[in-house]
Amino acid sequence: MTTSPQPMRRFALIATPVFLALAAANASALDAAQLLTKLTPSIYAVRAMGANNAPLASGSAVVIGPGQLVTACHVLAGARAIAVRRDNVSYDATLDAPDVDRDLCLLRVANFSAPAVSVSAAAAPSFGQKVLAAASPEAAGVVVLDGSVSGLRAGSDGKLDRIELTLDFPPAASGGGLFDETGRLVGILSAGRAPGEKPKALPASWIAQIKERGVAAMASYRASAPAPAPAAVVDEAGAAPAGAASPRVGEVWRYELVDKLTRKRRDVVYRVDRVEGERITFNQGARVETLDGRVERISTPSGGEFDGASPPRGWVPVDVKPGARWKYSYKQAGTDLRTELTGELTGESTITVPAGSFRVLRLSYKGYVARPFYGVSFGAPSSVPYTAVAWYAPELKRVVRFDASYASKYERVDESLVLAEHRFD
Repeated sequence: MTTSPQPMRRFALIATPVFLALAAANASALDAAQLLTKLTPSIYAVRAMGANNAPLASGSAVVIGPGQLVTACHVLAGARAIAVRRDNVSYDATLDAPDVDRDLCLLRVANFSAPAVSVSAAAAPSFGQKVLAAASPEAAGVVVLDGSVSGLRAGSDGKLDRIELTLDFPPAASGGGLFDETGRLVGILSAGRAPGEKPKALPASWIAQIKERGVAAMASYRASAPAPAPAAVVDEAGAAPAGAASPRVGEVWRYELVDKLTRKRRDVVYRVDRVEGERITFNQGARVETLDGRVERISTPSGGEFDGASPPRGWVPVDVKPGARWKYSYKQAGTDLRTELTGELTGESTITVPAGSFRVLRLSYKGYVARPFYGVSFGAPSSVPYTAVAWYAPELKRVVRFDASYASKYERVDESLVLAEHRFD
């Protein structure tokens, strides 16, 4: 058995029962086939790319207007370029409007004439209603999976927050469409789920609000910026002089994520968009920290294992001192992988990274992660040894380098995240 990139492995294992389910449907088989024919021209694959066009993530998108598609924002995390694809044809796309809090983003494609779907005017589908999920994982045609609405969940405002489903779908289906039996779009698929959360779709009624909410969010970020200190002048290179106010809106921490196995590199950027009380918001809500540097929420992991495998409060315990030891037992956000780690502060030193030289504390981690068989989210997981090292600079309240590695029979990771630049835009 040979290995291949994880998203394709997941889909290859999940797609077979999808087609079997369609073939086995008797009374609705013709309807499903007709809907597949109707929806196929409006469903596309999306690929997010980093530096040097290195692929970051794959997802799906739905055409909702002339040159306009909607997808799930987490598919685009960290992207420096976006492509909309079908078979051997690829179109350059740009981010038209983001609503990161709701995980919905609009894409714009020039000279693009694919037909748009009809968006349902209803605020929500009905409980138990039959639905079809349509997506284009890895641009390999359009796949349709049938199921029904198993639940409607309300948010803190009492309004519809998510549509729960009886069907499941691979991560590369995120951004695809959920349709009723007439082919109207009732939701957008999102596989970026919290631990224990059921398969879901985001209400299609939110699409009309994406631009308005995106503009309001950016205005709010700008309004929350603290007044800069008179002496805080940024030099021509964008570097912050000594004494510059931090954190503040526009502050950028740029890292380089290095895959030691493939030698591929890509930029990972954390930009401060909002400072409010004790809370710092990065990348329009993708990451939220407290003023002392602790992680409050990571909704869109972009920094490899540094984000994806992060303990709930981050890699650095509060008031950690030389010789300290601690244990973490948690489920990783978005994957539900059980993680057991023992941490130890193994020393103090000075480290030099592209962003400069810093006095650091070396935090070493050893333990196990319950990795699923062959990278898929079902089946009996096996415990895989996991090691990580974080070099933490107290003066910055930030990790300036992070290394992580693990190896199983089917998967292997060996990567390093290094601080490359600190600047104020």
